[in-house]
Amino acid sequence: MKIRALMPFLLTVSGVFNAPACVAGALPGPSKAQTIEGQFALQGQDPKTEAHLKVTPVPGKPLTEQLDFWMTKSGSAAPITNYQIEMTQPLHMIIVSSDFKLFYHEHPKLTRAGHMLLTHTFSAPGSYLVYSDALPNNLNHQVFRFTVNVDSATSRPRVLQPTGMAVKAGPYEVDISSVRLHAGTMSMLDVVILKDGKPATDLHPYLGVPAHAVFLNAQDLSYVHVHPMTMEQMGSMDMTKEPPPLPEAGPSPSEMMLHISLRQTGNYKMWLQFRGGQQLYVAEFTVNSI
Repeated sequence: MKIRALMPFLLTVSGVFNAPACVAGALPGPSKAQTIEGQFALQGQDPKTEAHLKVTPVPGKPLTEQLDFWMTKSGSAAPITNYQIEMTQPLHMIIVSSDFKLFYHEHPKLTRAGHMLLTHTFSAPGSYLVYSDALPNNLNHQVFRFTVNVDSATSRPRVLQPTGMAVKAGPYEVDISSVRLHAGTMSMLDVVILKDGKPATDLHPYLGVPAHAVFLNAQDLSYVHVHPMTMEQMGSMDMTKEPPPLPEAGPSPSEMMLHISLRQTGNYKMWLQFRGGQQLYVAEFTVNSI
């Protein structure tokens, strides 16, 4: 059974328990390959798999790492090879710096042997949180968190400054209807993307949906990944089924709806990704859940 709140095709909710506090200070980063065991991160559920991440530095490139991710059944060493495709990808990998200043949304390539491979160049040395979100073997979402140190083990404190309900992202202004939500209840956030003060007309879907929104709780590192819908989809689709992906080359409206349930209180950083023209933009908000 997939974890969805009220509208099962709209929302994937996951979280991390007993997250370590940030500790300032710098130590040498890993100079050779290491394998990290994932911490299960799906809020309110039990793990059905185990997750592993092998991190291999690229010689001569201190900010580039080869990431090799795979899942196994409990007690088995054999990688799982079957994954459902969600939002056009078998795996969504979210990478953020420990201070929430840097954000990446990546999609490693799945091999026949069940390994998902990615060579990633980070913007700066430091400690990063890597979240893996996938649907193996027709199970519900399996979300794991890894801590990866890149050329340093520096972990900087997270300080979330208020943003208000409107932020800039390149030539666009992104407005949301609220930055204060109630924990444990379903909230509906209106999202409007403007350009030159008017509804943007050059938007396109990203990974088959109008936009992607990732929320991370600054205190316990809880993770929520939301896929907004257009108003047309809300009014015409079968609410029991996941909508078909939108064509990447097609238009995307400037107004959409986020259905979001934050199960835990606290301050959240929200990254809203959308595609304007041929470029991907990220609008960053601070959201409070009470």
